[in-house]
Amino acid sequence: MTGKVRHLLNRDGRYFARLVIPKEVRPFLDGKTELRTPLGPDRRIALAKLPGAVADLQHKIGSAERKRSGGHVNPSNYRYPLSTPQMAALDYHGQIALDAEIRAHDHRYAAMSFDPAEGIPYREGFSGKLSDDELHALV
Repeated sequence: MTGKVRHLLNRDGRYFARLVIPKEVRPFLDGKTELRTPLGPDRRIALAKLPGAVADLQHKIGSAERKRSGGHVNPSNYRYPLSTPQMAALDYHGQIALDAEIRAHDHRYAAMSFDPAEGIPYREGFSGKLSDDELHALV
């Protein structure tokens, strides 16, 4: 049996991301006591969507905190600062989620094709085999 997952709420077979709003920020979020984002009925999919949904909710709370302070916030005091690897992972998971959604809802996705030879210059550029001029022309 798995333990309780932080910020994951199960209500009648539906999963939600849930964050409690601090009391001092509630007036800036219409007096709400919590923020929720629906994640769907499948636990595995909900767990995959949870980090991005929590980040969105934290962003909303952070925006409300900036409104409360009049917009004068020291960047070192952000509510949930992310490291560079965390930001990269968040962006990567967002791109994966977008790709999965496009694949699931657009039948034309399967009709897209590519020529593997088109990727060779990019691979060579990434590995450092191209000169600066060739790399500039590629990008």
